[in-house]
Amino acid sequence: VDRMFQQLDERWGGIDILVNNAGIDGERAVSWEADLAAWKKVIDVNLFGAFCCARAALQRMVRQKSGVILSTSSVHEEIAWGGYSAYAASKAALGMMTKTLAQEAAGFGVRVLAVAPGAIRTPINRSVWADPAGLKDLLQKIPLRRLGEPDEIARLAVVLVSDTASYMTGRTIYVDG
Repeated sequence: VDRMFQQLDERWGGIDILVNNAGIDGERAVSWEADLAAWKKVIDVNLFGAFCCARAALQRMVRQKSGVILSTSSVHEEIAWGGYSAYAASKAALGMMTKTLAQEAAGFGVRVLAVAPGAIRTPINRSVWADPAGLKDLLQKIPLRRLGEPDEIARLAVVLVSDTASYMTGRTIYVDG
């Protein structure tokens, strides 16, 4: 992370927008059978990785008195997901981290937000939408009766990091059909 931000400083003169978009769901396992190393890896990627990047970005953004951090959370920030306790816990923690960082950085002109996709047609949930029975079950749970597309999340991200959303901070925005 330090090397990446050093390169940003050298090549671009700093950072105005950080999008924390790394995430893994990990191996499916009920909590009492979870492999501790696998569980920790999910937390390390989804939460600790986002924190490390946000911390480095905030060091720069607070000095320049401007910037936006947008993290990708999940509907599982609020909705439990049996077999994926690390994923759900990491996303719930990311939501609180978003609120806390926003509170800390607001006085310095820095906004911190999260976007929480629902079922989006991406590789992380391919096993569900590629299976006709799984897809049918999933679509019954979504009021719009369709999966979201990655570009729908990207378009909202553009709005959230723009001045259009200049009076928003400390919130997770759910995009879940």
